[in-house]
Amino acid sequence: MQGNRSRWIRIGKQIRAFRERAGVSQEDLAKAVGISPAMLSAMERGARGIKREHTRHLDRELNTGGALTELWDRLSESALAPGYQDAAELERAASEIWEFHQMVVPGLLQTEEYARHILRTGLPRDTPDSIEELVQIRMKRQELLKSDEAPALVFVLDESVLRRPTGGREIMARQLANLLEKSQRPKVAIQVIPFATTDHPGLSEAFELFKVPGQGVILYLETRREGTIVHDLDAVDDYSRLFGDLRGAALPLDATRQLIATVQGEFS
Repeated sequence: MQGNRSRWIRIGKQIRAFRERAGVSQEDLAKAVGISPAMLSAMERGARGIKREHTRHLDRELNTGGALTELWDRLSESALAPGYQDAAELERAASEIWEFHQMVVPGLLQTEEYARHILRTGLPRDTPDSIEELVQIRMKRQELLKSDEAPALVFVLDESVLRRPTGGREIMARQLANLLEKSQRPKVAIQVIPFATTDHPGLSEAFELFKVPGQGVILYLETRREGTIVHDLDAVDDYSRLFGDLRGAALPLDATRQLIATVQGEFS
């Protein structure tokens, strides 16, 4: 919690500095960005959490050139454990990303409400502000999908990911709609391994493989407490073969979309 507070104080001081430089009162700025003067005052003092969307609105009104949002991104990412920071850097550098999950929708494909539920459930001792900060970091990561330099993304999911009503039926229905939308993008491939598969090759942990120009393929393994970057060639080869087996066991792209749409209809 102390780490969060120090970041809020730094961002709050910068908000105040930009506001005073612009000669704008707290009341006028708060009205312009759609928050109360009391909330803006608390943000400037570092007494409350600051959402990324707030910094974007403040950047616009104060004509900062995006400086507040850039500061939010930098300080928020530095709060992640080293393994997670490394994974975020690999995402930005990769030309291809292959990811397998058998329990939840991958972070790059999650809706905000789905992500919030996953984080609240998985981190029950974290404060609401800490959870919200993690949600915003996860949403920020998804800007990668909109970039002209986006990597080719291949996701393999177990059918249980689709059918588990994570967060409730309405949240899950919207999450499945989001999967369908993302699956239509030219650089995104989503495949699902159906329940009917008798020989499932991926009854193990989730993992990611990053193909990074100049560095080759890098493996990323994640547990509840930490993320680990693996460069060992034998491990990378093993998981690369496993991912090929997973794709072979999964439904083709069109059949996957049909299955997602069917399950979405069952939740709606």
